[in-house]
Amino acid sequence: MNADQLQRWASILRWVGLSVTAIGLLITFGSHYIADKLHVVQRADKASAQERLKQSEAELQTTKARTAELEKKLAPRQLSPEQRKHFIAALAGSPRGPIAVVYSNPQPETINFATEIRSLLIEAGFQVAAPPEHTFAFTIDPPAPWFISLVAVRGTEPPYAEPLYRAWRTIGVENGYTDGIQFAKPGELKIYIGSK
Repeated sequence: MNADQLQRWASILRWVGLSVTAIGLLITFGSHYIADKLHVVQRADKASAQERLKQSEAELQTTKARTAELEKKLAPRQLSPEQRKHFIAALAGSPRGPIAVVYSNPQPETINFATEIRSLLIEAGFQVAAPPEHTFAFTIDPPAPWFISLVAVRGTEPPYAEPLYRAWRTIGVENGYTDGIQFAKPGELKIYIGSK
């Protein structure tokens, strides 16, 4: 090999070295660029996942609240022993008389609650009509959550109607008053139990 050939090979090797170095630099910068882009994408994915997690947690809390509310709505109505005791005490000194416990929708929960109300009124000293009197051909819209309404002909209510209304409220049982001109005789009082 002569000097020209060696010079040529040295030039070729330099160019090859420069090309390899340039390719190495491109690979290095390219890998850094891709790594940076990957980091940005991963951060965006993480932020998106965290946002979805927050939304899922919020939906879960909403669902739990709705479930608790639904369970409360679906739970059978029942008076506590303290409510029964305070109800009877609230009627101390008040007049007693005949009364009927009625309902229009014979669902088991309604029937059971009507039976409980009937036993409470008997315990409180009222003369309560026998269970066959329970059916009622009309639907009344009494206040939630207890759905109790006093039914009497306005102006002819027996003297124990107002004390009963107050006694229910004393124990936290909202109850309405329905003018029962279509449902009751003058002087008669009925306790209507609506469906929950």
